[in-house]
Amino acid sequence: MVLNTGNAGRRGIEREILAIVNERWPTSALEIARHFREDTSSRGKRKKHSTKYAYYLKKLVAKRLVLSKRFGHALVVWPVQAEAYRTIHRILKEAGDA
Repeated sequence: MVLNTGNAGRRGIEREILAIVNERWPTSALEIARHFREDTSSRGKRKKHSTKYAYYLKKLVAKRLVLSKRFGHALVVWPVQAEAYRTIHRILKEAGDA
């Protein structure tokens, strides 16, 4: 019997991907594919899995849970909290220079 998880299954994978991004950032779609032990042995398979996980990463970006930047063809993401760390670092650096 095949169970249709529908949106709950998709939200589950989004939660898993978000956990990976929070744990190991910055990261890319291909790195997430490797984390899930997807076969990335050929160019075609890398492209397929990169596209698959980039879809979920873009959804997380749209929900403002992660930030992203493109480097060539790679979509690199990091948690929103990382920007807070950067801001704190900048403030501390400016306070130390003053």
